Amino acid sequence: MLGKIALEEAWTLPEASSSFDPLSLAPKGVIGGDLGANLLDIHSERLSQMNENGVELMVLSLVSAGIQGLSDRSAAENLARTANDALEAAVLQNPTRFAAMSALSMHDAAQAAAELRRCMTQKRGFVGCLLNDFQSAGEDGNTMLFYDAPEYDVFWAAAEELDAPVYIHPRSATPLIQAQMWKGREQLAYSALGYANRVNMHALGIITSGVLDRFPGVKLVLGHMGEHIPYDLYRIDHKLNRARFPNMRMRKDKLVRDYFGSQVFITTSGHFSTPALLCALTEIGADAIMFSIDYPFESIPNGSVWFDEHVRDSLNSRDLVKIGRNNALKVYPKLKETPHELKEMTPSECGVEGLKTDEGEVEFGLYNKHWSKRLIKQ
Repeated sequence: MLGKIALEEAWTLPEASSSFDPLSLAPKGVIGGDLGANLLDIHSERLSQMNENGVELMVLSLVSAGIQGLSDRSAAENLARTANDALEAAVLQNPTRFAAMSALSMHDAAQAAAELRRCMTQKRGFVGCLLNDFQSAGEDGNTMLFYDAPEYDVFWAAAEELDAPVYIHPRSATPLIQAQMWKGREQLAYSALGYANRVNMHALGIITSGVLDRFPGVKLVLGHMGEHIPYDLYRIDHKLNRARFPNMRMRKDKLVRDYFGSQVFITTSGHFSTPALLCALTEIGADAIMFSIDYPFESIPNGSVWFDEHVRDSLNSRDLVKIGRNNALKVYPKLKETPHELKEMTPSECGVEGLKTDEGEVEFGLYNKHWSKRLIKQ
């Protein structure tokens, strides 16, 4: 499919090395050759692969754990501002191919709101923000700040006013949790299990605390096919018994599933499973799902071939184009404005349906291009 938009695509700058060392995730050569070099690159190999795989635009964000990994408030706020300034400059070199999500320190909700406002109103190229799960705090880095606490309402109010979607992305556990839960089972602490378990708890905490009800314009985005939530929705809604939890602040007449497609959305980043996608479609609908890759932790060709060849055979063309492109323009309206100026596209424009007039086709549905002689071998 042509014209794909990818939303969860990582980038870094040298100043962020204190919060993420690529060699801590895997030895050099295990993930896409040189993971560190791929994170630093925007306009060379990354763009070349985008061109080869029908990805029109990538929305870039600072690599996890990013600002959320810094327990010192001053250091976190300074690095967020530095990263946002650097990302703006990089995106504006080619704004028809790249956009930005702001990095924010979440130590103080009012300061986070102010930095989000700076990015969305005073800078160019920003379409929302990405938060790497909880904010580390405290001298030992073991304090976890979660954004369903009442003091974060000032941040959510700003996100609603600015129409800035909030992408909740995974990060590593604190040293204490790592030691207590994952010691001896480190292989499960990250992408295989730990990332999703921490993010889905945080996201469900935000939803059930009533944040989306108090701020009906807020939009949450979750990657990796919804961090397990779509497949547990029956049990989640079934077990949020209002008699058992009378003080739950979420609206009493709503289920968690009711927020999907209007305030909660998922992406396919790093989860290239057609059966999983079909399950999500059945549970939350095509309007709640958007394409993403998770580069450079995942392969651009791998994610694109999955979507273009395998998913294409499983969906109608309109839902394919919704997920691959058009939903992103509804969730992130800044993508339709200057300097990006993207437009919704039809299945025909995306090359997945319609007459192939460039090949001389004049009649839709001719799988065999000769009327009376079979050209496709059995």
